[in-house]
Amino acid sequence: MPSLPKPVATPARRPRTRKTAAPITPLAIFTRIMQGDETITDRQFDAAKVAAPYMHPKLSGLPLAASPRKALEDYSDEELAALAQAGQPDSTE
Repeated sequence: MPSLPKPVATPARRPRTRKTAAPITPLAIFTRIMQGDETITDRQFDAAKVAAPYMHPKLSGLPLAASPRKALEDYSDEELAALAQAGQPDSTE
């Protein structure tokens, strides 16, 4: 009976990796344009305008848990004194 051929060892393959730059976000493009960068093309700017709502949500769409400010008449004397003291420059300098 003939024997089976021995398996041949193959060298281990490394996964291919691309060395790419970090992705440029629409916010980065808008910032570069505001800073005077003239290397941004019209096509890049148009693409950033279209992609921005998907990558950077509007803050108005997020829930806000803020309490409304009180009118001046609603503060007690102690609260007004504390606010006045907090606004004074430090006298230890």
